[in-house]
Amino acid sequence: MELKVGDSYDCPEGHKAKIVWISEDKKAIAVRCPEKHSEKELKKADYKKSTQSYKRRPTKERKKYARNVVFLIKI
Repeated sequence: MELKVGDSYDCPEGHKAKIVWISEDKKAIAVRCPEKHSEKELKKADYKKSTQSYKRRPTKERKKYARNVVFLIKI
């Protein structure tokens, strides 16, 4: 199957993505996915009213998401 820039292809997480680059030897492609992908987990202080001091407030883990992530895929 001949792949072209602009064709749709599945990203590693199973979403529909578009091909944005194809290597000269046609062994690797780059796809851009418009869906949300988990970037990393951040620890943030829980700012609800607390009787504890600022340094002892509990923290929550929150996920940070990114859109339009580009994946490099070997084919």
